[in-house]
Amino acid sequence: MKSKKVLIAGAGGIGQAAGLILADSQYLDCEIILADRYLSTAEQAQNFVNEGASTTLASAIQMPSDGMSETLEKALQESDIILDCLPGSQAPRLAQYAKDYKLHYANLTEYVKETSEVEQIAKQADTGFILQTGLAPGYINVLAMHLFNKFTKTYGVEKVDEINMKVGALSKHARAPFFYAYTWSPIGVATEYIKDAYIVENYQTKTIPSLSNTETILID
Repeated sequence: MKSKKVLIAGAGGIGQAAGLILADSQYLDCEIILADRYLSTAEQAQNFVNEGASTTLASAIQMPSDGMSETLEKALQESDIILDCLPGSQAPRLAQYAKDYKLHYANLTEYVKETSEVEQIAKQADTGFILQTGLAPGYINVLAMHLFNKFTKTYGVEKVDEINMKVGALSKHARAPFFYAYTWSPIGVATEYIKDAYIVENYQTKTIPSLSNTETILID
């Protein structure tokens, strides 16, 4: 299998973790470029990946916060895939790069408006676009669909009354005043609290104010 080159845009905690997972995977033969607006951050992530991976070595580049640079353009020309680990507001920009340079594209963002913009870009692309591939939305949706299919097959039905998914960055050591473990961008957390939430109710997609329909959950 020909080695693929993956450009990871955003070398924060999530970007470097994704880099290590890819670099240490026995199922994927790839080269990794870690790109960040701060070269020092990209190089720190590069060291983290290279120290933890068994085979693949990563390289680091600086990418501008907007626009293009010679270094970024060279990386795009050499790459096969963009894994977008930047804040969701950057998704349309990175998706446009993927379309223009004929790269596959995947992102982790939960941003709805930007995801709709990327969907429009993807319609004109010749490569694969996989959106909202994080935990929520992302893996939680795949898990919910798996449970739905298992339930309907087991009980011989075609629909269910309700599917309720809960995902949160819970931590044994979450401290006041937020009691929240910031394993991802605090900007993304704030955005979810400000923008309307999209729900499916009675088979219709609708929006409701964020932080509405709250529930009390007791853990341990």
